[in-house]
Amino acid sequence: MSVHDVTRDFTLDRFQLEAMEAIDAGRSVLVSAPTSSGKTLVAEHAIDSALKAGKRTFYTTPIKALSNQKFRDLGQRLGWDKVGLLTGDNNVNGDAPVVVMTTEVLRNMLYAGSSAVDNLGWVVLDEVHFLEDPYRGPVWEEVILGLDRSVGVVALSATVSNADELGDWLRAVRGEIEVVVERKRPVPLKVHYMVTERRKYRRLHRIPVLVEDQANPQGRRFDSEGEQGGHRGQRSVYATPRRDEVLEELQKQELLPSIHFIFSRAGCDEARDRVLQSGISLNTPEETAAVEALLQERLARVDADDLSALEVDQWAAGLCRGVASHHAGLVPLFKEITEELFIAGLLKMVYATETLALGVNLPARSVVIDKLTKFTGEGHEMLTPGQFTQLTGRAGRRGLDTIGHALVLWSPFVRFPQVSGLTMSSEFVLRSAFRPTYNMVANLMHSRSQSEAEGLLGRSFGQFQVDRQTALSSGRQEVAERELKELQAVTTRNPEKRGKACPVASLRPGDVVVLDDGLVHGVISVANRKGGRVKLRTINEKNKMETREAQEINLEPRLLDTIFIPKVPDPSVRLHRREVAALLSPYVRGDASDDGKRQRRIFRLKRDIKRMQKQAEGESLVARMAATTGVLEERGLADGWALTAAGIPLTRIYNEADLVVVEALNNGLFDGLNPAELAGVVSTLTYGHRGPGESGPLRMNGPMADRLHSIAALWEEIAEVEERYGLPSVSEPDHGFAEVIHGWAAGGDLDQVLDQEINGGEFVRNVRLVVDLIGQLRKVGPPALRRTAGEAIEALERGVVNISAALGTDEGEEETPDEGEEEPPEEVDER
Repeated sequence: MSVHDVTRDFTLDRFQLEAMEAIDAGRSVLVSAPTSSGKTLVAEHAIDSALKAGKRTFYTTPIKALSNQKFRDLGQRLGWDKVGLLTGDNNVNGDAPVVVMTTEVLRNMLYAGSSAVDNLGWVVLDEVHFLEDPYRGPVWEEVILGLDRSVGVVALSATVSNADELGDWLRAVRGEIEVVVERKRPVPLKVHYMVTERRKYRRLHRIPVLVEDQANPQGRRFDSEGEQGGHRGQRSVYATPRRDEVLEELQKQELLPSIHFIFSRAGCDEARDRVLQSGISLNTPEETAAVEALLQERLARVDADDLSALEVDQWAAGLCRGVASHHAGLVPLFKEITEELFIAGLLKMVYATETLALGVNLPARSVVIDKLTKFTGEGHEMLTPGQFTQLTGRAGRRGLDTIGHALVLWSPFVRFPQVSGLTMSSEFVLRSAFRPTYNMVANLMHSRSQSEAEGLLGRSFGQFQVDRQTALSSGRQEVAERELKELQAVTTRNPEKRGKACPVASLRPGDVVVLDDGLVHGVISVANRKGGRVKLRTINEKNKMETREAQEINLEPRLLDTIFIPKVPDPSVRLHRREVAALLSPYVRGDASDDGKRQRRIFRLKRDIKRMQKQAEGESLVARMAATTGVLEERGLADGWALTAAGIPLTRIYNEADLVVVEALNNGLFDGLNPAELAGVVSTLTYGHRGPGESGPLRMNGPMADRLHSIAALWEEIAEVEERYGLPSVSEPDHGFAEVIHGWAAGGDLDQVLDQEINGGEFVRNVRLVVDLIGQLRKVGPPALRRTAGEAIEALERGVVNISAALGTDEGEEETPDEGEEEPPEEVDER
């Protein structure tokens, strides 16, 4: 079916035509285009072509919610008899000519040699930029490398700045492919900066971030008051706008519906509750009645006690007023209803975490970004250009809005040049996260020779990028080494004799050191992190604050002295940085002399050369596979390039802690338990505590507690072996959910198992993770364990968990962890 044979009531964009013509010519295609630009039309054209040719199409997505949406969309378009769904939770019409699935399902088919791929014409890889995801990203590359070259690929990606590089790799491994790039948004974006000025009265300022594509010169004036904002007793006249001020401005400027991104679940709920407390309603009486009718219909199947435990009244009250919160802490049913109401125009404001930026299509007239920094679990980091683009991609509804609006709120920790720089940046470089896991290596051992496996890794996008970078670095390293040799020949003294070499972990606040950049630094703090990592924060002689991990510092620091550096609430404030730089000045060697300049240059060249050498040593994915194989051999799961009987189950365990799971299985640590105990033990391999700190002490005794201790000891054994082979270890088993899921599996009510740390959505998500892993154990375990696993799944899949399973819960959905304490309340100012 040619693109020109189809009559449409709209005009196709240039990039859509180019991509469809490539499909008509039988060529694979990579489409890199902004959110909501119409990439799906390209995929639908490939589906239509396959149907006409009597071939099948697989449409893969990264998350189950997106798979469910595509299943509904394609079912309505093609007819339900022609469309199937495979997500792990759901198996609907799997033999249909068009099947929607998560990418992992297709990867598993390829490893198993499934006959389902025999008559495959096209595979659509939606959200292919997901291949940079640290844990799930390699799946996309495994699929691309594992598919027969006769199968056409339609790869759909967000706008990335290295689409040509991705296309070069796809061409190298799959043959001819068309790379189609569209950078123009379907709806133009205008970014605003919002600041509240506090003098006699509060006054809200809203200015464009860019004027004629350059940073608005007015923006810098809002930074001037923040220079001394870190000192006690001083109050900046500028503040972050309150959320009621933001909402009022959006209403006044007719910028609703809007999505207000807040990187905290607690912050989203608190913002919604503030609107409810204010008495504001964004819905008309007719809209409220429509919401109430939908809620009555959709919640009819949910037990009244469960609804009470999930605090349904507060959630429903917000929906009726046209306001909601949306985050991974909501049960999937609540999220789906929220999304359905937003699409229907019955919600005007959604306070959401960044998970809403990925997945289901929910465009708005405007988006608000609460902060340009995110808490990572250890500290705050600026949004990347890619993350900023993903969030602002929701602004502007095609066919409804002529302009989409993004509003960035003022923060004392972010200066206006950073805001404008992020707005102007188009830098979204896609980096491969491909690395051989134990499961991947086991499947390669099971299905390929060692040379074939090495060839597959060598053809990965990860190795492709490494090889290109190595070629560039090799030339740079030669130049750097030549310059270093010349400088050392004329240097009159050895800079490394200055001070005493000492490891980063031994440093203390107040130490004056020379780091690998050749600059003098004052140590502000040394933090010991989980896993033995050390984080160093310093202020250098040039008045700049730096935070670096110890392993990032390529030369041992040289300790010059120890001085008193006064503590302040925020060491990043410029005035404090200046004070510290002044204290360091006696230790700084003058740069005016040629000798001083040479010393600095030597330091930097040595640092750069060491970094390039380190990169070159660890760049081979084949070497990484050899190390992974070494661990498997030492643990008795492999014998050379062959799995032992103990290693066979590893081919069917898809879990981040795959090796720990299989060894626990082989050691009988899942045997002899009742269903509730099995659920509790398995949870230690799927659960991860959110935020700083660790889970509290285990309060249970008996067989379950003994097994949890045994699994923790097993993890330590494996981690020691991995350290010797230079491989990273997975997170330590976490018992923080064990008691909760044990209570649920034993028949407890929802209100009995939920607590302050585990809310409804978190509970369902973690139960689904446990159900998934128990389901895998059921396939590979001995008969007694299989029976217990079946009983455990039956005990877990009830109530809200069972409803969520029908919807498809995204166990892999991740968002920014909340900080250790709730967001500080917004200031109250009565003026």
